[in-house]
Amino acid sequence: MLKCGLSLVAGVAARTPLRPRTATNTAKAVRSMRDLNHRTREGRPIELGAAPGFPIVAEIAVRNGPISGIAATADGTRLVVTNHGRDSVSVIDTDSCRVVETVGGLGEPFAVVTASADCTRAYVSTVSPAYDSIAAIDLMTYAVVATHPLAFSVSDLAVSPDGRYVYASRNRAAGADVAVLDFKTGRAEAIELPLRPASTSECVRLSADGTRLYVATTSPAGGQLVVVGKSADRWEVAGAVDIGLPIRDVALSPDGAQAYVASCGPDWGAVIDVVDTRTATVAGTYKIGEPSGILTGLTLSRDGDRAYVVSDDSVTVLCTLTNDVVGTLGVANEPSCVLESPNAKYLYLADYSGRLTVAPVASIVALGTGASARTPELV
Repeated sequence: MLKCGLSLVAGVAARTPLRPRTATNTAKAVRSMRDLNHRTREGRPIELGAAPGFPIVAEIAVRNGPISGIAATADGTRLVVTNHGRDSVSVIDTDSCRVVETVGGLGEPFAVVTASADCTRAYVSTVSPAYDSIAAIDLMTYAVVATHPLAFSVSDLAVSPDGRYVYASRNRAAGADVAVLDFKTGRAEAIELPLRPASTSECVRLSADGTRLYVATTSPAGGQLVVVGKSADRWEVAGAVDIGLPIRDVALSPDGAQAYVASCGPDWGAVIDVVDTRTATVAGTYKIGEPSGILTGLTLSRDGDRAYVVSDDSVTVLCTLTNDVVGTLGVANEPSCVLESPNAKYLYLADYSGRLTVAPVASIVALGTGASARTPELV
């Protein structure tokens, strides 16, 4: 059940037949970046630490197997990574670039989130033979201070800015829903999602103001981004945006105006749909070429100017202002997830060997200043 790994994300793709897009919609909506996948002049990915101008600040050996999830505290002083295969969570000091504590006894942790206004806790999804649960970890004492069991299978987590509410997307035999857990009272409620038959949830995202949830789902008919709004302390489904391919991940722009939806399929490769959240419509669909591995994740830079598209052997950097692919970063040990530091100075690349690579963002920003980037053309 790796959030950023293949057993969760790619496993759905293998079981899900694709619904082809129509020729008309494809011609109108899909912009090709096949000529914009800038790597090096020889066409190889840029190897961090080896290519000139792309140094590595540090390599952190977590040494607890594949890293399945990563989160940073709001002040940027701590990183929290989940070690799915070792039933543990490691806490890293970002100043010293060292693991300061590993919290064990957490069954198959994968999703991890931290609140923007609370630097003292991390929330982690865990698995047991009887049920899934959400554990709260105190980052001052490195102790599990609360555990809340949940029915069904948790696929992802989001957390309110103040850390009081945790939102868990879940899968069950009859479909998918979102559990809303109040960590102050311990109470939970479910948000039912009107979905296509055989739908599964992939991930859940919360708007910065805490008033909207975006739930990515996939069914044999394709992907959907379900929008859930909050009014008068009540959550209600506001609508759904159809996405033609199975969804892998979703990232929200800092102002909440756009949702970037990453999807892929054998006939199309990797595709990014840009959803206008105000109108709940797809504003543009961009094909970012054929990734050298399966698309497994998506995250945005802190300013929202760059998207990092994770495949199983590289990270593609996309400029969200022009929708150009400005470069591809090679990662030696297969990247699992990526995160930019809260101060936007460093990029943390976690991999399946249990290592974190720290690279300066400034060198990655420089990728977009070359003359080779061009506006994508209609296919």
